[in-house]
Amino acid sequence: MFVDKINLTLFSGSGGSGSISYNSKSSKTSPNGASGGDGGSIIVKTNKDLFDFSHIFSKSIFKADNGGDASKNLQSGKKADDLIIELPLGTSIFDQQGLVAVLLNENQELTLLNGGKGGLGNKDLKSARNPNPGIAEQGQKRIKKEVTFELSLITDIAILGLPNSGKSTLIKKITNSNAKTDSYPFTTISPNLGVIENLEDNYIICDLPGLIKGASTGVGLGKSILKHLINTKVLIFLLDPSNIELNIDEQINLLQNEVYSYEERLRQLPVLLVSNKSDLIKYDNDMINISALEEEGIDILLDKIRELNINTLKNVNKSFLRTDFMKNDFIIENYSDDYWEVTGNDVDRIINLTGSEIDVFNEISHRFENSGIPDELKLLGVKKGSTIKLGKFEFIYEE
Repeated sequence: MFVDKINLTLFSGSGGSGSISYNSKSSKTSPNGASGGDGGSIIVKTNKDLFDFSHIFSKSIFKADNGGDASKNLQSGKKADDLIIELPLGTSIFDQQGLVAVLLNENQELTLLNGGKGGLGNKDLKSARNPNPGIAEQGQKRIKKEVTFELSLITDIAILGLPNSGKSTLIKKITNSNAKTDSYPFTTISPNLGVIENLEDNYIICDLPGLIKGASTGVGLGKSILKHLINTKVLIFLLDPSNIELNIDEQINLLQNEVYSYEERLRQLPVLLVSNKSDLIKYDNDMINISALEEEGIDILLDKIRELNINTLKNVNKSFLRTDFMKNDFIIENYSDDYWEVTGNDVDRIINLTGSEIDVFNEISHRFENSGIPDELKLLGVKKGSTIKLGKFEFIYEE
């Protein structure tokens, strides 16, 4: 089964917690509490030998491992391994805010979720301000992300036509494809791939399910077909002179309208107009006449493909990376004139502490004052004496 779209739930690994211990237990000096290990990240990597998502279709949730907790006496927690998900070239990645990335290059890697940082032990939290801290950080919590992977096949040539125009028969005759063929419409319901091997270079070619009027707006298989054109270099419009509903010119107009309505940039691609079933009718204009079934005119078509110098051509798609998708920020909500709640990853890093109650509160106050949150609260109009809630902690705002 060909799978070109999949929805996944991803979880990064939590960081391990730091520890609290001292060389001198009686006086609680010379802290030697170690730090926790980082949690595993979620990384995607392209693999040129993959052509769809069938290898991950049966699994909808991916979780990276958690980092190990630290022990006393400088025994750090173990860092978790990253979880790598392999994807085919031509994968677009979406999250709830939209397009995250388009991966077109071989062995391209992208970190979708960073593993939680391991919490610092009291040795690493030691400072001039607090030389013997009675606190340690808990590891950062795992992060959840809903993503969609969508594939546009990386090909050299794409064959387009109306249903039953002979696309699958043609690809079988000129490649090593084992495409299914029959005499009824919509035999092809997913792309068939093959390799043309009898030219100077090998070319990847696909035949796509039949297009019908309205495909660019989602009618029929519609956009699920047309999306595979943005990563190809040459279009073949395969025309059917035996079609009793649309003549050759009407078929060309339909294909052009649907393809270019879907993506205007596809006008940049060279198009070969090929009339199939030449055993029934032949055209004397610039049309390439073939009979895929009888293998007539195939050499002429291959000569035309050779003349295009496909290796010098480019597709219309570009690599893309949304620069803000890994941004960690905070959200401020004002429930009344004097009550504000701040949530988000930045807040988690501020309050993610355990140990002595006084030391914990003092450290949270210090981290809060040195974050960007107070400046944002001022811009929003917080007043002196307002209650600020960070997680389970509340305090009175002082300018």
